[in-house]
Amino acid sequence: MEGLGRVPASGPVILVGNHPNDLSDVIAGLYVTPRPVRYIATVSVTTSWAARTMYQAMGVIPVARVRDARKMRAEGVDLAAVNQAANDTVAAALAQGDAITVFPEGGVHDVPEIGRLRTGVAKMVLTHLDAGAKNDVTIVPFGGQYEAPRTWGSDMLSVVGTPWSAREWVAAQPEGQRGAAAFTDALKASLLTVTRNAPTWEEAATRDEIVAAVAARLAPGNPLGATTTVLERAAQLAADAHSDGPSGVAVRIKTAAHTLAHAVERAGGIGSSSVDHARLLLALDVHAEQSLAPSFLLLGAAAPAAAIGWLVHAPILALVYRVAKKGATARTDVVPRCFAPGLYLVIAWWLVVAVLVAVGLALAGWSPLWALAVLVTLPRFGDLAIRWGNWLKGWRLVRRARSWSTAERVGLGEAAEAVRGVWEGESGGR
Repeated sequence: MEGLGRVPASGPVILVGNHPNDLSDVIAGLYVTPRPVRYIATVSVTTSWAARTMYQAMGVIPVARVRDARKMRAEGVDLAAVNQAANDTVAAALAQGDAITVFPEGGVHDVPEIGRLRTGVAKMVLTHLDAGAKNDVTIVPFGGQYEAPRTWGSDMLSVVGTPWSAREWVAAQPEGQRGAAAFTDALKASLLTVTRNAPTWEEAATRDEIVAAVAARLAPGNPLGATTTVLERAAQLAADAHSDGPSGVAVRIKTAAHTLAHAVERAGGIGSSSVDHARLLLALDVHAEQSLAPSFLLLGAAAPAAAIGWLVHAPILALVYRVAKKGATARTDVVPRCFAPGLYLVIAWWLVVAVLVAVGLALAGWSPLWALAVLVTLPRFGDLAIRWGNWLKGWRLVRRARSWSTAERVGLGEAAEAVRGVWEGESGGR
């Protein structure tokens, strides 16, 4: 997370985010402020009792999208009534100073840049101001930046941008340019400052490799924290490198960054992960600020608990993934289908395990009520198993890289130095 504390502690706020993934974007949005937030979300997912109950508990404001029209009409849903209720609810929420979160792209998009924004958010804000509201609305952009958006297990940086006043924006616009379309353009402009965007996946990959290499080289202790400070320049260099007449500087840093990314992948990491790049540099003795836990802790103290987590969760997670992949009609459907019905399958599995433990306790003469502790501890064991797996992955990456020949390690060290030299030269204006 970067930029925490920028969301006003009180007053009406609309948090505007990009939507490159699914539920993980939603979860990240809950952490950008300690304030309770109310999401605006599609009514199409409330077809199950569990989803409706969750929506109500979280104060979600359901809306009907154009893409959901046919399905909703077939189910007897009055789309006009749903959206009118949403408008009324948003108006009341803004009047009482609530924080509302929305993804104005209207859905998840498998593209390397922000998609077209819908004008619904702009209309709601402008309606609130036109109604003579006493309170202003603060717009706060937040962006989910995935280091490898098409790779399982990649890291995400959530960046909170600079807040701005909706009322001041309206006052600053010439007459005739204060409509929903212009306001939507302003929303997109603010989102562009906190997100990663490129015209092609190839250019995006080059940008992300440069970001990872630079961040790991210049801020090895906290490589993710340096991402936003280098993102804009890395995007410019990537665009230059993929142009018809690339500059020598862009070609040099692209080549060096790609060399390092390829080495990270050979060592078992993710080529655009700044953390994995920092681990590679640690293995090459380029820096020593980034450290890993001693192997006796990795393979000793944490291993038994992690093993329990994997033994319990591996079967159900494998089933969830198979079910999601089988039912998905597009690549972007896999992740949301892993969450729902995957979430329900995991909860059902926990209940089954708890019942089996209760039966075992009863047969052993113990109170079956002790099985209730299983429902509390099983998620913790699962979290520990995932963390231990990532821990082991990083340790193995370093060990593998250290086993390479001296000549290869020296060459990679020179590539890291080339990235640093080119970057500092560019930053210095040369």
